[in-house]
Amino acid sequence: MKTLKSILNHKIIITLLTLSLFNVLYSQTGSDPLKTPLKQDVITMLSNEISGQMIYNNMVSVSGAPWIRDQAEFGSTFYETQRMYDLVKSYGIENVKIERSESNRSFSYPAEAEFWLTSPEKKLVARLGADAALVAGGSRSADFEGELIYIPPVSELDTEEMLKPENREKYNGKIALMWSHAQRDLAKVLDSVGVKAVISFGSRERYVDPDMVVYSSGSYSGFNNLMLGFTISWRQWSELMEDVEYGTGPVVRCMTKIEQKQDKFETVFSWIPGTEPDGKGVIFTAHLFEGYTKRGANDNTGGCVVQLEILRALSSLIESGAIEQPRRSIYFVWPNEISGTYEFISTHPEVIEKSAININMDMVTESLRLNNSLLTMGESPNHLPSFYDGLANSVLNYVWRTNDIVYLNDSPRGRRGGQYLPLPMVEKNGSLDAFRYYIHEATGGSDHICFNNSSVAVPGIEFFTWPDYWYHADKDTPDKGDPTQMKRIAFIGAATAYASANCTDEVLGGIIAEASEYGYSRVAQRELPEALSLVRESEADDLTASLVKALNVISLAGDREIGALESIREIYSGSVFSKSQLDNSIREWELYRNFLVSQVKGTARLRAESFGIKPPAVPAHTKQESKSDKLVPVISHDIKYRIFSPGSLPAYNEYLQNNPDSRAVQIARGRDARSLTNYIDGTRSVTQIWKYVTAETGSEISLDDAAVYFDMLKETGFITYNNF
Repeated sequence: MKTLKSILNHKIIITLLTLSLFNVLYSQTGSDPLKTPLKQDVITMLSNEISGQMIYNNMVSVSGAPWIRDQAEFGSTFYETQRMYDLVKSYGIENVKIERSESNRSFSYPAEAEFWLTSPEKKLVARLGADAALVAGGSRSADFEGELIYIPPVSELDTEEMLKPENREKYNGKIALMWSHAQRDLAKVLDSVGVKAVISFGSRERYVDPDMVVYSSGSYSGFNNLMLGFTISWRQWSELMEDVEYGTGPVVRCMTKIEQKQDKFETVFSWIPGTEPDGKGVIFTAHLFEGYTKRGANDNTGGCVVQLEILRALSSLIESGAIEQPRRSIYFVWPNEISGTYEFISTHPEVIEKSAININMDMVTESLRLNNSLLTMGESPNHLPSFYDGLANSVLNYVWRTNDIVYLNDSPRGRRGGQYLPLPMVEKNGSLDAFRYYIHEATGGSDHICFNNSSVAVPGIEFFTWPDYWYHADKDTPDKGDPTQMKRIAFIGAATAYASANCTDEVLGGIIAEASEYGYSRVAQRELPEALSLVRESEADDLTASLVKALNVISLAGDREIGALESIREIYSGSVFSKSQLDNSIREWELYRNFLVSQVKGTARLRAESFGIKPPAVPAHTKQESKSDKLVPVISHDIKYRIFSPGSLPAYNEYLQNNPDSRAVQIARGRDARSLTNYIDGTRSVTQIWKYVTAETGSEISLDDAAVYFDMLKETGFITYNNF
């Protein structure tokens, strides 16, 4: 009878041989550095059809400057909404509508504002209309004059000094030149000593562009004296500082007219119908509004007009017969940022149920050279793995290798006689810059987060450019964008969306290969080194605990990559061939996961030898683990697509208020609650979720605490349990 050790060695050898064979086979089909799942003729058609110049022209049309709104827009349709709708219709696309919903909120809108230097000379410094970011959020209507004084950065001791009766007069009735807007406690102090307004500057990088003004806000409501804040440029602020320091006693006038407006939701919704409209397809998002004062060209009209060009180009190619109609529908949603996306999801669950991936674009049109930036992609989160990460990587790589001079033997070459881009994807009026990109782990901050919660559970990724020197500034105008970059990101979006929505058996092999290859690379860079480090850096007395943590990390990584492959079932044909091809790839990943487990255990044995102790054994399940492994949280039916986090549920908030000292509430207010909630998918047990969360975040939360938190979610109606 074979010994256990010989059996394990035999299995490891078979696993390594299998993986080696897979890598040889894949390298034979994947040696082309320009490979993508789509045929080259489709890639070429998309590249030729998509126009970065048309994107730029539409950006100018929709948000050519940070205009102040016409009053009629508040009672009818916002300019951007109507313009985007009209542009879609102008392309002969009938599948478009404006979705409207009421809101119970109101917002403040600056209708008029002027900032004057009145003494020793009269000079207009800034006026709303020309200076869109002049009025700080939170300001109130007012009109007054006062001497301009400088208040340096204030400490707690400084505020105590300011509040002394003998010092109040130097501030009373004055207007303060400060490095930043007054917030909370400082605002209270300024109000109490009689300061009437704060003049600050707003800049991302004041020496790159000393004339930009970043949209800002302060604590200016609810006071007797402190009424408003103005934001001017670094150059203007510095000149006023010189006047104050020279002792000229400058006097300024501040005038504002702030109006209260009723909030509303307006979303432009368009789609390319699939031949299998009930199957899962693709949903694009790009927010058309980020509040109603800031109107940024690159943040984020650019994302909307890029997707408009994707819609136009794909529709044109389909109409002409150059490419076939996709099997699955492709949706385009241009809403208010985040709040409007949640509103669309809650009113259109039938669309969300037919979406396999959300592609969100936020700040994607900027000039990479001008901003010293990269195009980035935030992956789908670990709790919602998707094939799209690998698919997108292949198309991003294609654009890079064809639009950069890469000094490698397998690199494509440009025209003879110089250092030319190999297959330039550029615009006549755009740059000739090389293309650079970076893919990173999932992050938040834009509309894709609306999909990445357990109530919606559609994997959402984000394309994003960073840094952006004019982020949230009044000089976020079309001239900071690049028609060449616009063409490239539209191509990336169109190619990946079309491959996802038209995953025929011919396309399937490439999507499987790209998802699998990306997974191998991702695990090799992230979780495998992390797991091995946990073991290698352990001490003798915590080696077993470190081994358990390391195995949880490997489990998370392997399950994520298998999950990414499993997600292909949502978009493939379901033919016998496609099932067999996908099943084989998943089995290969199961082999690889087993090998990773063996490697980690082997490393633990080596670590034990270095201590002169017995190799650690993986502990058996505790009673709590076995009990919690039978509990599978499921989002309650009346929560799905309606309530997107427990904190939006009245019963949950009542529980927090009524049980402030309970352990469940302490966990709910901690950093682990969101991660625990996100992993709810109706198949993962409480024990599995706990292991994933501790592996992903490094948290030391106990299983008992995780179970207490889930019990609270059940008690407040956010989840139910499936018992197994």
